[in-house]
Amino acid sequence: MKIATQHSVTRYFELPFNEEELKAWAATQAQELAGPASFALLFCSPECRQHAEEIMEVVRIYAQVSVIIGCSANGLIATEGEMENEAGFIIALYHLPQSYIHSCQIPSSCLQAETHASDIDKILGDKAEQMNAWMLFASSESIGHDSWLPGWDEATGGSVTVGGFAGGTSVGHESQLYLNGQCFDEGAVALGIGGNTTIEPLISQGCRPIGSPWIVTEAEHNIIHKIGNRPILEVLRDTLEEMSKQEQKQAQGNVFIGLVMDEYKPSFGTGDFLVRNLAAIDPQTGAVAIATPLQVGQNLQFQIRDGQTASIDFETLLRQKVEQIGTRKLYGACLCNCIGRGSALYGVPNHDLNTLHQILPDLPVAGLFCNGEFGPAKRQTRLHGYAASLGLFVDKS
Repeated sequence: MKIATQHSVTRYFELPFNEEELKAWAATQAQELAGPASFALLFCSPECRQHAEEIMEVVRIYAQVSVIIGCSANGLIATEGEMENEAGFIIALYHLPQSYIHSCQIPSSCLQAETHASDIDKILGDKAEQMNAWMLFASSESIGHDSWLPGWDEATGGSVTVGGFAGGTSVGHESQLYLNGQCFDEGAVALGIGGNTTIEPLISQGCRPIGSPWIVTEAEHNIIHKIGNRPILEVLRDTLEEMSKQEQKQAQGNVFIGLVMDEYKPSFGTGDFLVRNLAAIDPQTGAVAIATPLQVGQNLQFQIRDGQTASIDFETLLRQKVEQIGTRKLYGACLCNCIGRGSALYGVPNHDLNTLHQILPDLPVAGLFCNGEFGPAKRQTRLHGYAASLGLFVDKS
């Protein structure tokens, strides 16, 4: 695989906002890229949201790029490092040769109705059929569920999609979405890539299963009452008691539900689950609520967040992906990490970024810490938790 130089560039800007600094950088990069910028990415920390429209205007004019997409974030990722608690913004520019871009905003009303696919299809238009892959950023406040993703897949023809839910502010918890100079506080924004470039995705999990898999035997919408004909909290208590003292300490406040993605597998391991938070617990009835509806007969297994497992999984999958890409040119990357990764998972900063640069040392990277990550699993776009969703921009063939 060859990393094509001068096809992408990223820059982290600290606050206070300096318009002249941004103008100078954007104008310089417009001249140094291998060709005209195909699109730009913008990710802002909560403190920077008031400058978002101004940033987009400067970049569109001085970098000579018409398409800008992005969102607010709980943390930022750039080539320089992972900025988990800093105030600023990231701009990334991409030149994708012999490619074309299609972007749109999708109102939340189109993502909540029963006719997801037809409503989304109308927004995407005829160009959707020409897209090889998509980037997708959404507002968790307006559509904090994943029931619309099958409709998204139908409307996009099952094309690869990576992205995530935007991060909110510390006060008000409102997120922003950015598209072509405008800010939105609901729905989703999407960018399709057609022509000679596509996105090679990588989804790496941050949790490992504990105990045994169980069949859901009593549930109502997103509330789990019984697994294996026993109250789910009773099973959870037994599972924790069977663990070592060290594992029990690790599991304190750190237990999740993993929904099996492929019910036909003979056994399940790391990467086989959609991880979900225990959104609510009723100690009187022994019921547990999660953010995703489920049905009787589904398999699940308890999970704990584990840095060692996450580290091995990310490195292994990345090396496999590099081998899969082979001799195709690589133009850049976007890393959408869960807010539960980073220092909170590994105990040190920059872990996933350092792993990425160990394997692909000259690759420019832009990204963010999300409130849930979008990425393919079993040929479907799914909402993941505590995962890394990496999109690599590569030659189609």
